[in-house]
Amino acid sequence: MAEKIIRERGDKEEYVVESGITPSGYVHIGNFRELFTAYIVGHALKDKGKKVRHIHMWDDYDRFRKVPKNVPSEWKEYLTMPVSEVPDPWGCHNSYAEHFIELFEGEVEKLGIEVEFLRASKLYKGGEYANDVRKALENRDKIVAILNRFRDMAKQPHLEENWQPVQIYCPKCRKEANFIEWDCEWKIKYRCAHCGSEGETDIRGGNVKLRWRVDWPMRWAHFGVDFEPAGKDHLAAGSSFDTGREIIRAVYGKEPPLTLMYEFVGIKGQKGKMSGSKGNVILLSDLYEVLEPGVIRFLYARHRPNKEIKIDLGLGLLNLYDEFDRVERIYFSPEKAKNEEVELKRTYELSMPKIPERLVAQAPFRFLVVLVQMPHLDEYKIIEILKKQGHVPRDLTDEDIERIKLRIKLARTWVSKYAPDSVKFSILQELPKIEMSEEIKEALREVAKWLESREEFSVDELNNVIFGVAKKRNIPSKQWFKVLYQLFIGKDRGPRLASFLASLDREFIIKRLKLEA
Repeated sequence: MAEKIIRERGDKEEYVVESGITPSGYVHIGNFRELFTAYIVGHALKDKGKKVRHIHMWDDYDRFRKVPKNVPSEWKEYLTMPVSEVPDPWGCHNSYAEHFIELFEGEVEKLGIEVEFLRASKLYKGGEYANDVRKALENRDKIVAILNRFRDMAKQPHLEENWQPVQIYCPKCRKEANFIEWDCEWKIKYRCAHCGSEGETDIRGGNVKLRWRVDWPMRWAHFGVDFEPAGKDHLAAGSSFDTGREIIRAVYGKEPPLTLMYEFVGIKGQKGKMSGSKGNVILLSDLYEVLEPGVIRFLYARHRPNKEIKIDLGLGLLNLYDEFDRVERIYFSPEKAKNEEVELKRTYELSMPKIPERLVAQAPFRFLVVLVQMPHLDEYKIIEILKKQGHVPRDLTDEDIERIKLRIKLARTWVSKYAPDSVKFSILQELPKIEMSEEIKEALREVAKWLESREEFSVDELNNVIFGVAKKRNIPSKQWFKVLYQLFIGKDRGPRLASFLASLDREFIIKRLKLEA
């Protein structure tokens, strides 16, 4: 796409990529895909030595069209006002729109993505679009002809004869007013059915806004947008992108941006499409509870935009961490990448706004899920176990420690919120009553004796002993492991045994293996 942009838009001093949304509700992980698609194409342009400006437009001058489920019904009195001027129902921000804007901007900041957030309300009120609005009014007949042609294709009725490409916000009550007449200069007469006022408003004063199908192509022309992704609803035949392509050429004399269609993002097991106004959404904030920022970026980067993303917050999350860590190691490996690894390296590169100078210590998330369930381990003891078992280097920098501590925190949250029962366990403090053969009791005592003779041992050494004592007594592995798990966690199966036991207090293990109460 970067190559296509350069080829079709020519060699420019600066390329502009754009994303945008109306803050009519919580901005969820599906909405974020638009921003990320613009970011990743911009990243590819930068990699080709080009200067890139990434604009994210907040369409906060759109009308408040309906009251969402999570908002008091009394808010219907604000319908048709700009969402940037509707009061915040939760009372913590200056407006309804700002409540959602501020949260999302903070979430994106954590990802390290450079993006310039702009608000349509400020641009209209500051008069920046005044000439563009006037141009649309001057070309009203062209716009109507284009829109009606697409309505013919869709077998829809034509626009009403008095249709205008603009909407008016009443200067007094701020609700949408009726357009009466334009003086072909800067003044528009209006009449408000809500408060009864009527008069004139100046286009340059910011009370006149273009309707969506005209606003979008106007914006492309105004900022010289070279690329903007869109969801499939906006790219369907006869949709706003189709009409926008024609309007930008006919009215503003410029070419439309290139685009990519992106698919929906959802949570595995969740039915239906997420909607910010319905309230059935997963936010980036929710992902931050269990995923590192780099893993979130990688998750989006590894899917082609036209493929749906289903995020698995269950066991699949452990596989995601494994995959990310493997790709990160490939990227930093001094060995030449194999053919199948070249694309993985590039995926990692595109998912990182700034590549780390080195491979920062990777605490295996799957093992952390085990360690955080052991009540005797705080984060410092966990780090010591990770070092002792060779999961992280013995000499850790502050950067390494910070990353490990973050993963410990994320693992704790995942266990408490999303982990299935098959992963959860607790250490039995009292010796359970288990029926077992004399051979198994002998094997347990032999492991205990081996541990008593060792102050230090590796996980591999312990693993070999566990397998060895059972093998020489012909104890079936399934039966042997079941007894060991029952002894320590009261379940038939559990985490990888040797690593798990090596993380427990040595004296406690010896006492339990000797079947001492």
